[in-house]
Amino acid sequence: MGKLKYSALFLVLLIFGCAGLQTEKGKMALFDSTARAYGRAIRWGQFEEAFAHKKLSDQNNKLPDFEDYRQIRVTAYKVKKTIVDESYSKVLRIVDIQYYRMSNVIVKNLTNRQKWEYNEEENRWYLISELPDFE
Repeated sequence: MGKLKYSALFLVLLIFGCAGLQTEKGKMALFDSTARAYGRAIRWGQFEEAFAHKKLSDQNNKLPDFEDYRQIRVTAYKVKKTIVDESYSKVLRIVDIQYYRMSNVIVKNLTNRQKWEYNEEENRWYLISELPDFE
């Protein structure tokens, strides 16, 4: 009878462990698709669409200068590193971006540090950091 109890307990723990793993996998799959959509928007100069990923706070709900962003052409967008916290609800992503301004055709490089946060209630990832700062 003791073996049966331990087997049942092991089975319950295994099920709950797999369920937790499944939620982590789901969060990361959602992050992957969100981050790819954001990267595509940056890459193709759709900065309004990229801004839609941003989490607005009461202190900072000022819109960026999209007119200035229209002068930017991104030529490369490469993810260098992705760091996930242990709760799978915060991500730091480091991206290299090559770009030029339409008025000055000199290609420049910048390293963009993106901070992302998962919202449990909305089942959505938000960009916490600002859009890239193109000089």
